[in-house]
Amino acid sequence: MKRTSLIVAAAALGLAAGPVVFASDPAEPNGEPQAAEALEAAQPAAAEASIPETLRHKDRAVTVMDTPLDGSSLETFTAGLKRLDEEASETDYRRVMSSLDFLLFYDIGARRDKARLYSRLNGKTPNEIIQRVEDNRKSARPGQR
Repeated sequence: MKRTSLIVAAAALGLAAGPVVFASDPAEPNGEPQAAEALEAAQPAAAEASIPETLRHKDRAVTVMDTPLDGSSLETFTAGLKRLDEEASETDYRRVMSSLDFLLFYDIGARRDKARLYSRLNGKTPNEIIQRVEDNRKSARPGQR
């Protein structure tokens, strides 16, 4: 029974990894098959071709809401917030500030310290900060999932 389970698990892992194409090389002794390198080179192109045009990052305009904030210090994060205030809509700016207020109060790791909170948010975009708070608020509401 244990041996059968191992065989089934090995077969499942082999299938989950995707198709493997073997090509026999006439120069290879005994005609041993080897993995075709052409398939590996073609896989990234095939994966990119399957992504719809509208979802590709290079086709999407990058706004200030998609620009990561630098939380290495209080001053750099504050400068990023100032830039956000200048370039983002008033609604977006207020959503980010509301999310930061929420995290300052409810993020246990921040301990209500702005410098610590900003360092925890280092590299996050304003959209990611808003999404984090929205996910947190949804999980806090019992019975509304």
